[in-house]
Amino acid sequence: AAELTDAGADVIGSNCGQTSAELLPICKRLKESTSCPIWIKANAGQPQLIDGQTVYKQAPEEFAAHVPALVEAGASFVGGCCGTTPAFIAAMKKVLAG
Repeated sequence: AAELTDAGADVIGSNCGQTSAELLPICKRLKESTSCPIWIKANAGQPQLIDGQTVYKQAPEEFAAHVPALVEAGASFVGGCCGTTPAFIAAMKKVLAG
């Protein structure tokens, strides 16, 4: 993150491959290493191959439950990556609105 900041990045972040809970320590490390805004986009759980289909088993409410901690840890932008749907974004909005 520090090298990207020095190179002129406007935003630094992490996405894909991790759940919202798993991205929390990454978000904290990024915040410690840069003054840039932090972007975090988590998966809806880890992908599983079931009957030839990629399935994400995390519910929108479980995904959204970790978003306030990400914001508290320094995330300026939060969103969803693989497996998320508009229902996940709506759940995040609801949690963040209090």
